[in-house]
Amino acid sequence: MNRRRVVTWALLALGLAALVLLPRFVTSYKLLTYTRLLLLALMAQGWNFIGGYTGYASFGNVAYFGIGAYTTGLLMIGKWHVPFFPSLFAGAALCAILAALLGLPILRLKGHYFAIATLGVAEASRQIADTWDSVTAGSTGIDLPLKTEGEFFYYTALALVVGGIAVTALLVRSKVGYAWVAIREDQDAARMLGIATTRYKTLAYSLSAAFSALAGGVTAYQNIHVTPTDFFKLDYTLQSIIAVVIGGTGTVLGPLIGAGIYQLLSTYVWTKFIELHPTVLGILIIFFVVFLPRGLVPLFRATRRTVQTGRGFHWRDLFANIRAHRVT
Repeated sequence: MNRRRVVTWALLALGLAALVLLPRFVTSYKLLTYTRLLLLALMAQGWNFIGGYTGYASFGNVAYFGIGAYTTGLLMIGKWHVPFFPSLFAGAALCAILAALLGLPILRLKGHYFAIATLGVAEASRQIADTWDSVTAGSTGIDLPLKTEGEFFYYTALALVVGGIAVTALLVRSKVGYAWVAIREDQDAARMLGIATTRYKTLAYSLSAAFSALAGGVTAYQNIHVTPTDFFKLDYTLQSIIAVVIGGTGTVLGPLIGAGIYQLLSTYVWTKFIELHPTVLGILIIFFVVFLPRGLVPLFRATRRTVQTGRGFHWRDLFANIRAHRVT
């Protein structure tokens, strides 16, 4: 067990070192792609709290992505000219508070009722940003200070993702994580065991909103211009959900792995099949959903156990693992 832990930590350290050194070996365009990958992973980490661990399919995280973007931008360009990082974390704190207040009523809903309610939150947020001209400048949007250093955004996103992994790993091994899983498996049984389900669901929803706000704030500073049309698109939520599904719901590294695969596949398909990009990408996503509905991380674990038994790895083991992890 100790040897396995040492090997795991060594691999994680090597992976982190590779990510730190990456900007020295790639072009500015590729660095932008990897930054977007990390920001998608950050937002996926947030969705994983409420959707993966707690089992509530939220489709409204883009609301907090947009609110985080606007809060960061407005604080930076306001009369106080707040620096970027305090503005960024202020946006995350605001979204966490908003999510807690909104979560108290909407988290009492279940299934598709909760999903529709979160969609309503996203649409209402977009409409408010589009019509509140005195604050958000309406559909015209706001302009943030120009910062051209691509490495700044990459390392900022990387630090937030690493911090998100650490927070996730700590929480899922604590009383909070066990409560989330109990709620996901059987909320009524969890309540009978004395778990304060509303409190833990609200915490998961608030963390999800905070992570989305962090991703929105970094994206806003990188894009310079913030408008309701660009920052309240449902695509951001859908991409984060897809990333979690590909990597593995309710896993620590699943959002990062899924975001990497989704972003790289999307970029490759865009360069090779520009006219058929949505179609080809959709087919690839369907493949993951049908054959690996629990994601890649559980498959990796099952394959590792198979290899550790000493039987060696065979292709039939791969297909056996796929069948074992299909939802029936």
